[in-house]
Amino acid sequence: MAISAGRLTQMISVLNPVLTRNAAGEMTEEWVSCGKIHADIRGRSSRERMQSGAEMAQAEIRIWVRGQSGREITAAS
Repeated sequence: MAISAGRLTQMISVLNPVLTRNAAGEMTEEWVSCGKIHADIRGRSSRERMQSGAEMAQAEIRIWVRGQSGREITAAS
């Protein structure tokens, strides 16, 4: 019997921050993909406002994923 994906219709990449040294020897943060999983992404609310003469946008997003029992998403995945 197949399991229905239901509302988990978008594929998302899970990213981990990794510190690396650039050519000048400075530490920089890069984002490395550790895996892809199905998700349900929904916008809950959004608003725009002016702050210090600049337009600021804010959005609240809800992301649902199915539990990954026995599977850990790591940089090695």
